[in-house]
Amino acid sequence: MISCKQDSEQRTSGKIVVSNKIFRVFGGYCLLRELEKNGLSVQNLRELSYKSKMGRSLVNSLRKFDRVEMFKELCEMIRFYQEADILDLVDLDYRIKSEDSCIRKYNKFYPDMRLEKVFNDILGFRMLTDNYKSLLEGEIPEEVRVVDMSHGKANDDGYRGVHIYFQPDHSYYPIEIQANTYYDRQLNNWLHKYLYKREYPDIVGRILRSEYENGKILSEQQFEEVLSYVLSHSERI
Repeated sequence: MISCKQDSEQRTSGKIVVSNKIFRVFGGYCLLRELEKNGLSVQNLRELSYKSKMGRSLVNSLRKFDRVEMFKELCEMIRFYQEADILDLVDLDYRIKSEDSCIRKYNKFYPDMRLEKVFNDILGFRMLTDNYKSLLEGEIPEEVRVVDMSHGKANDDGYRGVHIYFQPDHSYYPIEIQANTYYDRQLNNWLHKYLYKREYPDIVGRILRSEYENGKILSEQQFEEVLSYVLSHSERI
């Protein structure tokens, strides 16, 4: 296995995505304005976009690519982002996936998932927004795909947000921007901390979301208490 110089997850100061709606239209204003307020202009995103050298469209499934060649390229891309000075100009939290994380995703989704879907977040930003309306209305560039999870995923696990993917064409790896309202970010953080990578069924997240929206979860301590109650009182979990 090719080893990266730095293989730990990187995060500044501070998926699997199932979409209910996908908007692909042309032009651009509302969404771009939201991104530019945080230093993510289209030009910056283009400069950060990493083009595959494997000579095959990334819409192909993982089985179509040589594993060694693919992980060599993923490591090169990780180093590219680790050394990208332009990231210092972006006023957003960002994360560069580690090689270990890429290996886990590969093993999980091999052989049938598209490569560009498995590795659609090697570089990922997190953005706060006052509301989702400005991200979902108006026209956006053809390089951008918006996935609306503001009312939940197809398999609802309590997460709420809008994910934006920038990809010049299918020879480039997508860049992910996760957008959440302040209200949703708080619960999403707790869901990630306590449920992510655990094999709890989606209903646990849905119950916690319902309790949060009903005003019964106002702090992390209350979140833990409700989670403990749900896990200990449900025969289905």
